[in-house]
Amino acid sequence: GNKFLAHIREVDAIAHVVRCFEHPDVIHVANKVDPIADIETIDTELALADLDSVDKAIARYERVAKSGDKDAKARIEVLARLRAALDAGQAARTVALSDEERVLVRELFLLTMKPVLYIANVTEDGFENNPHLDAVRMRAAAEGAEVVPVSAAIEEELSQMDDADRDSFLADMGLDEPGLNRVLRAAYKL
Repeated sequence: GNKFLAHIREVDAIAHVVRCFEHPDVIHVANKVDPIADIETIDTELALADLDSVDKAIARYERVAKSGDKDAKARIEVLARLRAALDAGQAARTVALSDEERVLVRELFLLTMKPVLYIANVTEDGFENNPHLDAVRMRAAAEGAEVVPVSAAIEEELSQMDDADRDSFLADMGLDEPGLNRVLRAAYKL
């Protein structure tokens, strides 16, 4: 709810962890694995919260702009562009804004303005030939976002091993490093 959204407003980036595997023993809330639908559900909630913030800001600055305040007029112009993008189902981060324009709306802490990283949870053999992972990669490419495939099952096993066993296990799996390292590196790039 609102508490969740308030927490997200305070972060610098959003990491979507999405399920990219089929397994009969792991139930999906919608009884169907569809990572794109899962992403869209979250994106819609974030966009609706942003629309509410933008609408309130527009109403606030319209009152001030009537007195001739140039700053308020500039904010309204930027807010109108953001509102149009959100209405069209696009994230605020897709709107080309100058640094000065970003400063004008920074106080809103728009959720869809934040950079996104997709963490695709796959099975041990799901790093390749995985249509769910491919779909997330296509979605991310269209957004200019990065996808980091990680197997939670492998990560759990790695967490219980000493360094020598971990390195051997990773080599046997055909991996160079733990998924957590890849996630951290991608997050720093954001």
